[in-house]
Amino acid sequence: MKLKWFISLMIIAQFSGCGVYETQVNDSIEVNNQDIENRVNSLEEEVDLIKQELNQMILKNNELESLIAKGDSETEVKLHNAENAKEDFKSSFELLRKGDYVSAEISFRDYIKDFPTGTYTDDAKFWLAESLFAQNKHREALIIFNQIIDEYPDSEKMMESILKSGFSHQELGNLSTAEAIFQRVIREYPNSSASSLAEERLSKINQ
Repeated sequence: MKLKWFISLMIIAQFSGCGVYETQVNDSIEVNNQDIENRVNSLEEEVDLIKQELNQMILKNNELESLIAKGDSETEVKLHNAENAKEDFKSSFELLRKGDYVSAEISFRDYIKDFPTGTYTDDAKFWLAESLFAQNKHREALIIFNQIIDEYPDSEKMMESILKSGFSHQELGNLSTAEAIFQRVIREYPNSSASSLAEERLSKINQ
């Protein structure tokens, strides 16, 4: 009787132990599943972040390509305009060289209107003033010469513009102003062709 009771007790204990073990296994599986789920969530977040960064890189790349394309287009336009400006200037100067001062005046005015900030604009204004001076439009010529003096201090035509402004004043009868300008040319540009011409003009004024 005691033996049967002991065996029954052992069987119950064994089954009870299995239940505890099963519970422990289930708990371990649940922990592992939670860990896996956390890792998956973390990976998904990293993937989303990478996607966002990739999209930003694509957008920046598209913007860069757009800027490059725009820059190439603008460069082509500038080169084309520069070539046109050069040809127009040559054509205008050729009219002046031939003595067609009226046509040269019109051509240089058109050039200045079309290329107000071009490479040859200060030269175009100078030769416009020269074409006006040649037509005895001394007052108009003086205005242009003074524009060059005021607006283009580094122009290669500065010395000549100062000298020719003196010529214009002399032709307009402003002899004291012309004399002061010629003296300036002699002082600022000694031993130059402009200085020699200024001295000649001064001698005529003082006769």
